[in-house]
Amino acid sequence: MNFDIKDLPYGQFERLGMNKKDVLSMKSDDLVSLLTGRRTSLNTFTIKDASLEPLTVDAKLSLKMNPDNTLSLMIHPIRREIQNEIGASKQELEKLLNGELLVKPFKSLNGEKELYVFQLDKETNEILRVRVRDIQVPSAIRDIVLSTDQKEHLRQGGTLELYSKAKDQLISARLDLNDPKGMKIVEGQVSVKESHTLAVKETPVVSIKR
Repeated sequence: MNFDIKDLPYGQFERLGMNKKDVLSMKSDDLVSLLTGRRTSLNTFTIKDASLEPLTVDAKLSLKMNPDNTLSLMIHPIRREIQNEIGASKQELEKLLNGELLVKPFKSLNGEKELYVFQLDKETNEILRVRVRDIQVPSAIRDIVLSTDQKEHLRQGGTLELYSKAKDQLISARLDLNDPKGMKIVEGQVSVKESHTLAVKETPVVSIKR
């Protein structure tokens, strides 16, 4: 999801002591993250409210699209502990704590269960979530064009291992909700030249029970 810079809720930023110039002058990576529907890096803000004393917090920011197509500024402070708002089991929470992705059905705002990908933001202790059908994956990684099955495997939390066309690099890719680009890509040199292949790790493709 991409937002237009002219539609940013500048008035809401003022609660954080930021005028329009401050918003437009924020770190380029953070501004890009906001405009592409992601969260900024961790920053210190002073929340101002007429009825309360100013409150200094370390938090990340993001934008939310409202039903009337206006934008709201979302504040993601550091939580003392993980709030299990997704009904995860002990084993699933351990998986999140280990930095792994969790793929499971979850009730959407429309009341229907849909498949989601979850990941823990270890900086804020917030469990991030994204609906699988909303995930857009690239048509190619580095110089390798992905097949429909490979893109679907990636979309559902799987890990891809591919050899570059030159057969000199092994490329590992998976979703990463904490990364500004939404994906973690690791490249390594290989000594044995093999044909480029897809290696499906122990992350099964999950379907929604109806």
